[in-house]
Amino acid sequence: MKRLYRDRWDRKIAGVCGGLGQYLEIDSTIIRLLVVTICIFTAILPLLILYILAWMLIPLGSPVYIQYKCKKLYRSINNRKIGGVCGGIAEMLHVHATAVRVIALSLMIVTGVFPLLVTYIVGVAIIPEDPRWRSINQR
Repeated sequence: MKRLYRDRWDRKIAGVCGGLGQYLEIDSTIIRLLVVTICIFTAILPLLILYILAWMLIPLGSPVYIQYKCKKLYRSINNRKIGGVCGGIAEMLHVHATAVRVIALSLMIVTGVFPLLVTYIVGVAIIPEDPRWRSINQR
């Protein structure tokens, strides 16, 4: 039976998103982006309270590092227009980057530019660049 723990190693603040990522077997960066997006759309307070409660209630995980398998989200190096976020999402989902960009722009028009623009900027800040690209180019 799987148990939910806060991750000691994959953490930015308290390890809640890292633990959720490990429990759901998805990249914790995706969960962090969802948390930021939901915070923006709900005026921060409800999700902030939920995060603090999760921090207090979810126990801290094992001190031994556990690598779990999942598709990792990286910013694209070779398929970027601005920051590589849409290109990275497209590479992870194995779809064309133009489709992701059209969906992102459509959502910006429907929901307003500010929330998704802030999410994109946060994505540039928290999504790492693909380390495989650097190792290929350094040879």
